[in-house]
Amino acid sequence: MIRLGDDTPHVESEEEPQLLLEARQVDLDRRRRRARELARRRRRAQIRRNRLIAAVVAVGTALGLWGTLGAADAASHRHGATVRSSIVLTSTLQPVSRVPGRLGAFPWPAKGQGAIAVLGTGLMTHSPATPVVPIASLTKMMTAYLILLDHPLREGTDGPTFTMGQADVAAWVHASQTDESNVPVVVGEHLTEQQLLEALLIPSADNVADRLAIWDAGTIAAFVQKMNLTAAKLGLTATHYADASGVNPASRSDAPDQAMLAAALMQNPVVRAIVSKPTLPFPVAGTIRNYNPGLGVDGIVGVKSGFTSHALGCLATAAYRDVAGHQVLVVAVSLGQSLGLGQAAQVDEGLLNAAGRSLVGYRLSVPSTGLGTLVSGGASTPLALAGTPPLLAAWPGLRLRLHLQPLGTAVGTVGTPIVGDLVVRAPSGVLASVPVSARSAAAATTTTLAASSSTTTTLGSTTPASVGGTTNLPATSLPATSLPVGG
Repeated sequence: MIRLGDDTPHVESEEEPQLLLEARQVDLDRRRRRARELARRRRRAQIRRNRLIAAVVAVGTALGLWGTLGAADAASHRHGATVRSSIVLTSTLQPVSRVPGRLGAFPWPAKGQGAIAVLGTGLMTHSPATPVVPIASLTKMMTAYLILLDHPLREGTDGPTFTMGQADVAAWVHASQTDESNVPVVVGEHLTEQQLLEALLIPSADNVADRLAIWDAGTIAAFVQKMNLTAAKLGLTATHYADASGVNPASRSDAPDQAMLAAALMQNPVVRAIVSKPTLPFPVAGTIRNYNPGLGVDGIVGVKSGFTSHALGCLATAAYRDVAGHQVLVVAVSLGQSLGLGQAAQVDEGLLNAAGRSLVGYRLSVPSTGLGTLVSGGASTPLALAGTPPLLAAWPGLRLRLHLQPLGTAVGTVGTPIVGDLVVRAPSGVLASVPVSARSAAAATTTTLAASSSTTTTLGSTTPASVGGTTNLPATSLPATSLPVGG
């Protein structure tokens, strides 16, 4: 466009407004960068100030703590206290204590074998001969133990839900056709972990054992490997698994190992709730029934049955027995009973009753002083019990091991700090820990904690929801009926 009145014509370029805008944008960007840089500098300066303040506070706190500890240490020396940053305990106790007396005779089966364990204490006794033999569906006790170890359930919860597929139906059809114990399933059926455990432990479903094994480990072979590793960790030296269900006769053990495993399994409240049920409703299978013929008789509340032509009748039972006014869970196991589960139930009931008569409430007879000494900084201080040993569910001849376990640092009041524990062990593990203090000999008493069978101190056993009656197990109620393989 040409402007009139100018001496020289001027052509206005359309690019000029664009250049002005770009110049303004460049300037604006420069200002923004400058503002951001200033903000970063302010933040860095603030961080440096905060770190400096924190360092000053930390140094002040450390100096104050050092002064406080120094004053406390001086006070402890003035008052003869034994609080130390590190301690060594020297025991003068005999390392082994034995419950007085001897076990009486037990009604061991004429054929096969048996064993008894007490929940929380360990293996009480077993028959003279305990060969390693097939154990049928007692194998499923380890399957359940491992599943709940890897996938714990709380009481009242169901766990994850599984949708049954064609492979599950095929496994059920195979188990049914080969006369294995099983639970029917259909494609699309939804079952929870809780329901699968019920099917595993009550009707002893072999198809469910395999389903749980594959869920846990990917393959049955991988699960079996985990079963054997877990058995080794539990000290089950006579036990070897070849499958998850027990149909394979190469799944073998002896009665002592199975009694210990049953006791370990019954520590889980979910298991206790399941195995105490004679029947349960199931979505497709209908009512599932417990194969344990002794259930509900003479206080029996579980645990697991098993039967194959190789293993014969195998049964792990559990019942509550009264010990010094408290209920203690006792487990009996019989293997290789030729007349089946009825005979096994009779054997187990006799063993449970004999065990109940043998159990006593026992409190360690340990002097309250003279346990040993605390040695620190060249000085030694006598040790004394700072608590009362708990009442234990024990039996004559039980060997207990005693050990003084020091704490890393003494805790407690000045003058009588808690410096460690008197640890009481049975072959199954730690039964109790009693705190031990260091105090002057003049302040220590000489009271002896004597054995007792009538005190009401808690024994540490599980509390039953209900304890059955005292009716003897009649032979007529235990028919030697044939069962599906693996039942």
